[in-house]
Amino acid sequence: MSRPAVRGWCPSTLRPMKSGDGLLVRTKPKYGLLNSQQLLLLANCSDDFGNGLLDITSRTNLQIRGVKEQNYADLILKLQTGGLVSTSEKSDRLNVIVPPFIQKNSLTWRCASQIYSSVESLPFLPEKFGFCVDCEESRYLTDKSGDLFIEWNSGSGLMLRCAGLKEALCTDENNLIDDVKKIIGWYLEKQNIDENVTPMRMRDVVSQNKFPWKTSNELKKPLSREITVGSYPSCFILAAPFGQLKSEHLRKLAAVNKKVQFTINRMLIVENLPDKDHGLVDLPQDNRLKMNVCPGAPHCSSATIKTRNLAESLALQKEFIVGRKVHISGCSKGCASPNSNDICIVGNEGRFDIVEQGYAWDKPVIKCSSQTSVLEHLRETRS
Repeated sequence: MSRPAVRGWCPSTLRPMKSGDGLLVRTKPKYGLLNSQQLLLLANCSDDFGNGLLDITSRTNLQIRGVKEQNYADLILKLQTGGLVSTSEKSDRLNVIVPPFIQKNSLTWRCASQIYSSVESLPFLPEKFGFCVDCEESRYLTDKSGDLFIEWNSGSGLMLRCAGLKEALCTDENNLIDDVKKIIGWYLEKQNIDENVTPMRMRDVVSQNKFPWKTSNELKKPLSREITVGSYPSCFILAAPFGQLKSEHLRKLAAVNKKVQFTINRMLIVENLPDKDHGLVDLPQDNRLKMNVCPGAPHCSSATIKTRNLAESLALQKEFIVGRKVHISGCSKGCASPNSNDICIVGNEGRFDIVEQGYAWDKPVIKCSSQTSVLEHLRETRS
């Protein structure tokens, strides 16, 4: 089966998106970093103008849920006091992902800073276009979703790599922005973008067109790195349960940390842990880390099941999760995981379709009428 069309757009501060529980208003912290004052501001705004819930997105952004349309203007005014509102439509669309543990004045920091500071001179980008900036020999972002990768290689130096290409265009810090503009101009030229056509991602453009510049083919294969929840010598890595935070989580973090980095895999890097009852995932063996779960009903108007209730129940059943990649989706769009999974539990008019070894939109092996019957089926397939 083909994937159903995913409607809507990536929400932002200047262009929120309506969902089942109200408007989604997304703020995009530079380098994924928020200081304690900004954390408190977001917590207060979430309570005062939303429903007290926030999502960490796959692009390390934070979005306030449940904002009523009549409260939107006041919310934006409040967010502006903490520098959490984009200053223009171009900056509002800008998506920059950096790796965890980013160090100020490192090559990664400097390259990301150039993108941030040059945004007004860049061509007008599609809302989903993303930069991944990871200039380390061992990289966290190599296989992440992005369009243009700014990377470094000991053999070739600084490079610009388009998603879908193994080769890269060699550049340097002095010519970085000019080369970025050159590639983006080519990318936009190869498609007709208007309000009725969904822009192609970079990997689709390069699959249909020959890249016009000479590239370096002698690239040393990068070492891939993963980030894991747990305790480290100088920090702690936490995860939001199924990517969702409550305003109280932010308050507890702000009380003991000067800054927090929101990073890939919907995780957080903190210097100090809040109290024991902080409500975040802090153990690598926690089953909630092994599931991709969308907000579900009633938060999403397309969802027909309460995904997170089911996910919490499954997380308590260790035997169902071990060795399996699990995706729970409120509908067949599969927004939380566009990849194949061992088990997909998909909402379908209030019922639960179960797909094995496939995608959320694939044909189910069984249709279940309740969470209980889902658990019974999973128990049978494990025995």
